[in-house]
Amino acid sequence: MELTPASAFRVYLEVKDVQLSFSYRGPFHDGLTDRIVDISENTIADHMGQRKMNRKVSFLLVECFQNIIKHGEQIQREPKDELLDDGMFTFRSEGDSYFINSINVVRKDQIDDLKATVDLINSKTKAELKEMYRAQLVSNELSEKGGAGLGLIEIARKSGNRLEVEFEALEGDYALFHQQVFFSSVEGKTGENQIPRTKALYRQLEESDLMMTYKGDFSQKSILPLLNIVESNIGQSKHEAYLAKKVGHVLIEMLQNISKHAKCTNGAKDGIFTIGRYKDRFFVQTGNRVEEKDAANLESKLHELQKMKYEELAILHREKIKESIYLEDKTKTGLGLIQIAKASTEAPRFQIAPFDGDMFYTLSVVV
Repeated sequence: MELTPASAFRVYLEVKDVQLSFSYRGPFHDGLTDRIVDISENTIADHMGQRKMNRKVSFLLVECFQNIIKHGEQIQREPKDELLDDGMFTFRSEGDSYFINSINVVRKDQIDDLKATVDLINSKTKAELKEMYRAQLVSNELSEKGGAGLGLIEIARKSGNRLEVEFEALEGDYALFHQQVFFSSVEGKTGENQIPRTKALYRQLEESDLMMTYKGDFSQKSILPLLNIVESNIGQSKHEAYLAKKVGHVLIEMLQNISKHAKCTNGAKDGIFTIGRYKDRFFVQTGNRVEEKDAANLESKLHELQKMKYEELAILHREKIKESIYLEDKTKTGLGLIQIAKASTEAPRFQIAPFDGDMFYTLSVVV
């Protein structure tokens, strides 16, 4: 994989017109559910002002994610230190509409039953779905994994829209189950099938060994759930446990850098964040708009840091800490960029390019 700052910019261009886009590839487990809901709620409630929509979306996110945990299959992979990949979970917010797409592994011998269940659900009215759900609860028709389409029935009922699904055969006994759930605050509105787009995104994440991408607001409370998700998915081995501390440190600084310095657009600090594996290490990339008047100074600082050795960075870091004591505006010290450069195993790479009347600044770091 060629790792360049331009790759984060390309990801941003694909989702620049949506308020929120989040993609996660890796192991699915219960601990992620609350974090994913936190990311969604911060954007919808605080910046879209749609709290009623927020409650419905939160329910759908939980149901969709839990459905994968309960019914998804895991494939044993070698070598053991590769990123455990149970599929992908992604959602995006576009005005009054919300898309939740997921990809998870199922056994091929489950496909016919799943197709029949989805076709039956899609043929029912909302009232019929409610009765169908009650009937299954009463009859206690439960599978070994804890449900006979109950989650799918509830998802269809709450979203008010049909389920879009597709199956993609893998080698051996397994297949990928693609599912889309669409919800809108506008009654009767339907959304286009984005499963082809999600397929392409999944391949892109696999090829780049990305575990997560996020485009949206980088306010302080949006950052915390992102950090929690990353922390829960690294540190599986002794080598990664060591890297986890460094990754966490760099991640905080880079996300804070967007939160403090990104140009505010439509009331939000809009930007892009990606994290993934790079050989036996991790890479973190961020991107955000900056005003043209600030770009030259930023570029000069970054060129200077790229040329410095670790010892020189350590000396500069101590000097800037002393200077910051006397500064009222701590954001002007440049400490964040120095700390990022210190923690990097390679010189940080960056790109500053014209974009939509501003400049777009991307930063790439290997840890």
